[in-house]
Amino acid sequence: MAACGRITLVILLMVLAPTLVHAQKPLIIATNIYPPYVNEDVKKSFLPALFDEIGTEMGIEFKIVLMPWLRCEQEVTNLNIWGAIPYTRNAERDQLYLFSDQIYTSDSHFFAYRTPDKAPDKTVPLEYDELTDLRKWRIGGIQGYYYEPLFDKASMDVDYALSENQNFRRLKLGRIDLVPAATTVGWHLIKQLFPPDIAKNFYTLDKPLVDGGTLHLMTSKNYPETQILLKRFNQALTKVKQNGTFARLVEEYGLVMRY
Repeated sequence: MAACGRITLVILLMVLAPTLVHAQKPLIIATNIYPPYVNEDVKKSFLPALFDEIGTEMGIEFKIVLMPWLRCEQEVTNLNIWGAIPYTRNAERDQLYLFSDQIYTSDSHFFAYRTPDKAPDKTVPLEYDELTDLRKWRIGGIQGYYYEPLFDKASMDVDYALSENQNFRRLKLGRIDLVPAATTVGWHLIKQLFPPDIAKNFYTLDKPLVDGGTLHLMTSKNYPETQILLKRFNQALTKVKQNGTFARLVEEYGLVMRY
């Protein structure tokens, strides 16, 4: 009987060994500079700080790495990393990836720029009904963002850049007419990039591109044990929201409370 018990224990340990080894390794999370969620000083940023707290609750270490947005998605697809943040959901992504519970809620608007001497026909109007109404305007985007399929479907004139900073600078110089961005992110960047006398000339179109869009951790459906990890992640995320940690971090990093 004792021998049978020892054999059972050995078999159980052999089965669990890959899981135990995997759990001890840091889980790699990819992101890019995306103020105010991820600042250039990565360690002093909202999302990395939030993941530290979630990792503590899970008993797991997260390793945050920076890379271009397209590569973030590719590394998740190739199973080289567990996840990427922050990502919004769409039908195309839902076919390939799993998403955590919402980390944060953030609507998105089109940003534009005007000055008193700008001719009315060169100024983007505040109102539009459909994306196709904006075809006459040059839009600055970033490859790999959720809006790419939306703009492709609407046959929009989009000039893709490498960063949000670059797009807002091009907008100010008149090289593009519109920049789609998360509203919190857009106003944060404008405040950081331009003096007040310039910043006051930026505005957003009335209709949001995404109304109340939610931000998530995105992971591949094929990553080892990802269902288990994602369940634990969601439980830990709920706990840090309930115990006041989330609200404290939102206050510390100057975000608006939305969850």
